[in-house]
Amino acid sequence: MIFHLLAQSAGYRPFLDPLPVWPNYIWPWLVVPLCAAVSIVYKSIRCRSMSRVPREALSITFWILLGLAAAAVVLAVLVRGIVERQ
Repeated sequence: MIFHLLAQSAGYRPFLDPLPVWPNYIWPWLVVPLCAAVSIVYKSIRCRSMSRVPREALSITFWILLGLAAAAVVLAVLVRGIVERQ
């Protein structure tokens, strides 16, 4: 009850009006450190020697980012095609 009154007075509704942390053009760049972290952890588990991890993690990071970019292009073309038909 108190939270509801406080939220109404402040004009903030959690999950409906998220607070802006960064501008919208920064969010897509957060995929780069995410892919790097995932590939480092994956390769540190899979490689027999830790001296091979940086090179192989960089390689798999590149392929993950390339796959995400390709998926984004395919989805953009698909959405554009659907929107133009309507």
